[in-house]
Amino acid sequence: MDQQIKDPTGSAEHGAAVAETRSRLIKAGHNAVKDAIAGLVASIVLIANIVSFGALMFPAELSAGIPIAIWAMLIGGCIGGIWIALATSLPPLATGIDSPTGTVLVLLSATTAADVAASGGSAQTAVHTVMLVFSAATLLCGALLYVVGACRWGSYFRFVPYCVVGGFLSATGWLLIAGGVRTATGRTLTVAGLTTPWTPDQTAKLVSAVAVLAVLLGLRRFVKSAFALPAALLVMWLAGMLLLRSLGLSGREHGWYLHSLGALTMWQPFEAIRASHLTSHLTSHLTWATMPGLLPQLFAVAVVALISLVTKVSSIEVTRQTSGDLDREFRAHGIGSLIAAPLGGLTASLQVGTSSLLQHSGGATRMSGVACALALGVVGLANFDLPGLVPIPIITGLVFYLGYTFLVDALWRPYAQSAWLDLVLSLAIMILCIRFGYLFGVLAGLVCACVLFAVSYSRLGVVRRHVTGAQIASHVDRPIEVAGYLREVGAATQLYWLSGYIFFGSSEGVFERIRANIEAVAPPHRVTYVVLDFGMVSGADSSAVVSLRKLRNFCDQHGITLVYCSLSTANNAALARAGFFGGKSRHQAFADLNTALAWCEDQLLAKTDLGAAADSGLASFEPWLQRQLGPSVKATDFVAYLERKEIARPQVLYRQGEPADTLDLVANGHLAVDIAMADGESLRVRRTVTHTVIGEMGFFRRSARSATVSSTGPATLFTLTRDNLERMRRERPDLASAFADFILCILADRIDTANREVAALGPLVTSARG
Repeated sequence: MDQQIKDPTGSAEHGAAVAETRSRLIKAGHNAVKDAIAGLVASIVLIANIVSFGALMFPAELSAGIPIAIWAMLIGGCIGGIWIALATSLPPLATGIDSPTGTVLVLLSATTAADVAASGGSAQTAVHTVMLVFSAATLLCGALLYVVGACRWGSYFRFVPYCVVGGFLSATGWLLIAGGVRTATGRTLTVAGLTTPWTPDQTAKLVSAVAVLAVLLGLRRFVKSAFALPAALLVMWLAGMLLLRSLGLSGREHGWYLHSLGALTMWQPFEAIRASHLTSHLTSHLTWATMPGLLPQLFAVAVVALISLVTKVSSIEVTRQTSGDLDREFRAHGIGSLIAAPLGGLTASLQVGTSSLLQHSGGATRMSGVACALALGVVGLANFDLPGLVPIPIITGLVFYLGYTFLVDALWRPYAQSAWLDLVLSLAIMILCIRFGYLFGVLAGLVCACVLFAVSYSRLGVVRRHVTGAQIASHVDRPIEVAGYLREVGAATQLYWLSGYIFFGSSEGVFERIRANIEAVAPPHRVTYVVLDFGMVSGADSSAVVSLRKLRNFCDQHGITLVYCSLSTANNAALARAGFFGGKSRHQAFADLNTALAWCEDQLLAKTDLGAAADSGLASFEPWLQRQLGPSVKATDFVAYLERKEIARPQVLYRQGEPADTLDLVANGHLAVDIAMADGESLRVRRTVTHTVIGEMGFFRRSARSATVSSTGPATLFTLTRDNLERMRRERPDLASAFADFILCILADRIDTANREVAALGPLVTSARG
């Protein structure tokens, strides 16, 4: 009976599981179809690019190397592409020969082939030597990229500003459009190339490509289905084939299809090395002796590949509005090249254009990148002439679509945000990339960005905040009249918080700012101390030392003491070597700001009667106490309620957390106030000097001690217990009232000091958090 009751529920659960499994399988099937179509579409564009680079790498008498180079690039794109597609943090990605890196390889091919020819080598020897150099460059690229990623140095390369990314993307868009025009008509996108008479055949190809572009843009604007673009390409491909066949233009001699790839030649670097050692006639001029001379050129290839990858990752992040893991991309590309090189493949890198095409073509997962890479491998291993099956207007229209997308996405963003400087710089970098190549344009953009940053940073300045001693005091509790005097002469101490990196563009501004502030102090006040806090300074160059030396000389001329604090080990060593403090120098250096301020205050007080009174200690205690209590009562009457304590050596007076049943008046000596931190360490928050009160907070709040108080040496204290306070209130209410007024004055003065400090430090804290 129980089994009969449970069966319906079990059947329902089983049915739901089957339905969910079926739904997942259907979704996986749809994604697989979309990924396969997207990968196939993207691979056609990559193959066309690979064929172009093959012709550039081995021109004229070296043309026998074109089939070898094409095979190597296809295999490199396949092996590296599969690994990168599976390991990337920015799926989906399509990979192929990198344009900047490929350009450097073209130059390397020319110089290597020329060296072989100069030494009497044949064209075949030159081809083999060049391919071995390419394989060595692929290995070095892979090693460099992997090491950078494995060491997690990617953050050091995150310096690509938007103007560089925008220029890179817009240049890519323009070059794609120019390449499409050249593929369709054989003309360059220049004034001369466009003004010469057009044949009807050229016009028909270009008009057909523009029509394909219009269809794709219409689909992008009005149809949101992921299958729309692949389906449209399939329909246009079939319609184009039927139309060309009906018009008798399907033959390759009519130029409506790409030229055949021909028979590709497998490249086996280890076999080539073995053959060169086993035969008397060397097939390669590359030997261990010649490798050191090639290292600079090989390293240049690797550096270009690294810079290009950084720029492309930034471009992908901008276009997809996401963020990737640069270290992960370095590792993935490095491993991909290290695997491909021994198997005959050349280095491959993510392609911004074809990766974008994967998305637009419906690529749903990272497997679309794998499908694209597999298509390259099939074409390379099977000599399958995939590009030759697609009419040129379809490929050209697709390239136009990508170029248009990049141009609009790159230049519309700064225009929409009214970021005119970014727009102008993006256009300038685009022109440089088009005219002189990607590497030159990107490097020029980075240099320009660094100059703009230096100018902007120098205008911002490294002086984060400037206050005087009237606005902020050290964490030393002093008598009310002493604290008041220090506020009156506060202009004598000028405090500057410095921040950031002090370099040639900002160091001179520090000197000019301080000099102007000193000269602005009106008589009878004068500046005696200038405190420079280096706590937020990350570093400084030699220009900073020169400017600080000028400041020191200026202060020497005006009798001003420079006080340095919170110096890092490196900054402290650099300034000490330059003689800024120590030895016979009047200038000082302290570990922290509080100690520096306390020293300045002590120096100011030492020149006054207030300082002498504080030094007299016990002798001046009762006169001080009388001034605090007022003329209506006698200090001696109040002292009768106190218990005198003589402290002979440093010791703890009371600990944090103990009951606060007493307060103390410091007649002589210094006390330290520390609080316990969560990690078990203690932090010194205040220091109390002669003629002050300690312990009043916990005493009047009837709470536990909030800090540990210790004497730093011999001291004399007068202690008021809670019982004696209660007895005073009963016996001498007038005395108790005068004492209460005294405590209120102390607390009011501390609140006033705290308010001044908050007002002075508020902007500094806010900017530091920002």
